[in-house]
Amino acid sequence: MTNAVLHLHLALGLLLLGFIAANRVRKFRGLAVTAALLAALTGTFNFMTRMKDAPAGWHAFIGIKILLALHVIAMVFLIARGTAPPEKEARYRKGALASAAAVTLIGLYYSNFAR
Repeated sequence: MTNAVLHLHLALGLLLLGFIAANRVRKFRGLAVTAALLAALTGTFNFMTRMKDAPAGWHAFIGIKILLALHVIAMVFLIARGTAPPEKEARYRKGALASAAAVTLIGLYYSNFAR
C-alpha cells in the first residue's frame, strides 16, 4: 500500500508541475485543486509511514520541503481562483515553479542519497 501511495504522490506532483508549467491551472481548476489537496494528503501519509528511520539532520530540510510544498499548493489555489492580474499570476507561476523544483530536489536527495 505504501508504494502505491508513494507513486500516487509522485504522479500528483508531476501533474501539478505540468499544470503550472503549461499555464493550465485555470483551465483545469477543479482537477488542479483536487490534485493539490490529494498531494498534501498523500505527502502526509508518506511522511508518517516512511520517516520512521530518518537519517540524521533531516528535520531542517524536511521542514523546508513541507513549507515549500505548501507554497506551491497556495499558488495553485490563487491561480485557480482567477482573480489576479496577468502580471501577478506570472509571478505566482514563477514562484510556484521555483518552489516545486526545490521540493523535488529535496525529496530526491532524501529518498535516494541520504539513506
